Amino acid sequence: MTPFYSHSVVAARGNLLRLVRELESALTEGLHERMQVPLREVVSREQPRAAFLSMPAVSEHFGLYLNKVATIFERSATDPLPTVNAVVTAFSTRTGELLAMLDGAAVTNLKCAAVSALVTDRCARADARVLAIAGTGVQARQQAVSVCAVRPIQEMRLWARNASRCAAFASELRESLGQDVRIITCDTLDEAVRTADVIGTATASKSPLGRFADLSPTVHLNCMGGHTTEAREVPLELLRTSTLIVEDLATAVAEAGPVHASALSLGQLVRTERETLRAGRTIFSSTGHAFLDVITTAHLLRELEHHRD
Repeated sequence: MTPFYSHSVVAARGNLLRLVRELESALTEGLHERMQVPLREVVSREQPRAAFLSMPAVSEHFGLYLNKVATIFERSATDPLPTVNAVVTAFSTRTGELLAMLDGAAVTNLKCAAVSALVTDRCARADARVLAIAGTGVQARQQAVSVCAVRPIQEMRLWARNASRCAAFASELRESLGQDVRIITCDTLDEAVRTADVIGTATASKSPLGRFADLSPTVHLNCMGGHTTEAREVPLELLRTSTLIVEDLATAVAEAGPVHASALSLGQLVRTERETLRAGRTIFSSTGHAFLDVITTAHLLRELEHHRD
């Protein structure tokens, strides 16, 4: 029987910093450029609003053919069902056998945390101490984990449109982080981001969350929410006047618009001097890419095999 790895198993086996090192090594070696990754297929529906996705990728180096299939449903704040449901199927390119099926949300969450940590480590100042987070969902939690893994964060400012969820998120972080990090809830986004060293946005907003006024000139932003030509979490002018980083240039331009045409891909990012990146404002404008799923899945399969041994 083909093993199915649930969220709890995948999350428990994934070592974040080890995956970050593997991502950086793969990008430096150009392994992502040797994968076959067609543009994802998306079937959209307006009423009720939903999207159905298929994201295939083939890597002879890793010996993997995988496809992440997912549904994205617009949910109300009181709906207990998850917004995203996904499964990753992993096949061997050498034998054709089905190796495993993995919980797609867990793979995605680990991948997003790892790539956020990688980009933050290269772009944020080494002495970054203040992190601002917009949102209270899974990706907001990944921002807290990923940034704290690579920077000595001492103050975390939280903002969300739902004040009660923001307060609950703050309590959760205080319990997990203890006294080492000061957790503050803010009434407005601009209060949260003002002079922050690192900002993470992780919302489903279709329009800019705020003015993003009084930003530090060397701030780094991880924008993990929706990025399309019609929906953006940050003002278009902020994107135009910052150094943009994307997973894959062709995907970013096709899905999020020509403002990304001069962005650095992750492959270019790892070849750019850190001092150059840290001297100005940088934004990781994430649209996702299946090559990251391949590297993350290969990492997880090794971890799970090691655990079985």
